[in-house]
Amino acid sequence: MANDMTERDKGEDAPPPVSDAAMAQLFRGELSRSDTWRSRLDTTTNWALTTSAAVVSFGLSSTGSPVVFLVGIWLVLTFLLIEARRYRYYDLWIRRVRLLENGYWVPLLRREPIDPDAIRELVTLVERPQIHLSLFSAISTRLNRAYGPILLVLTTTWFVKVYSHPRPPRDLDDFLHRAAVGPLPGEVVMGFLLVLMLGFTYLFAASFFTRAPMGELRTLPRGRRAALWESFYRPYATRAPRRRGGAGAGPGPRQTPPMH
Repeated sequence: MANDMTERDKGEDAPPPVSDAAMAQLFRGELSRSDTWRSRLDTTTNWALTTSAAVVSFGLSSTGSPVVFLVGIWLVLTFLLIEARRYRYYDLWIRRVRLLENGYWVPLLRREPIDPDAIRELVTLVERPQIHLSLFSAISTRLNRAYGPILLVLTTTWFVKVYSHPRPPRDLDDFLHRAAVGPLPGEVVMGFLLVLMLGFTYLFAASFFTRAPMGELRTLPRGRRAALWESFYRPYATRAPRRRGGAGAGPGPRQTPPMH
């Protein structure tokens, strides 16, 4: 009799298992939050594209000054830093979504037990949220996705404007004289742009060799690795994951252990 009462008390004190409805509500909330931050990324990119288009249109006109392109580069760099910060927050929320998908919904669809490691990491992120993506990785990823071509266009059009307006320069001194901005000599302006382009070229190239953020898509045909030339439009490509249990393994009964 005493043993029955003890087992009954233990059963009453045990926490109830998490229902699928509660996990669905959690997934819906995290997905909505990540989608909001994704929209903020698109907004900043639109600012950079609109500014670049206006700068190129005005700067290449007969009355435009090469200084306009330098102002455009400065604005795009500002947008890049803002978007890198937003991307770090976006990575925080999309990381939770991916853990829910990989640890709960994928095993549920496969009729397999849930992944306790993924759920445990999700609990840690929810209990103590902190940014995991570094500013270096965020800047390199956004350069790879959008800002690298934008900065390349602005720098190229600046060079074309300085070189061709109103006529080609006679020598290097004439070119440097045109590149001067107020009290700053042309050598300083050229050195600043050169250092800037070398730094961002390094970050752009580094994005192909660093580990991709969890929210990045990894598109790759099954059964082979991406070719070298595919890396320019398939960054972060990895080998497709193998199906658990082999090709002939059928779906087993769903087993969902209680989550403590």
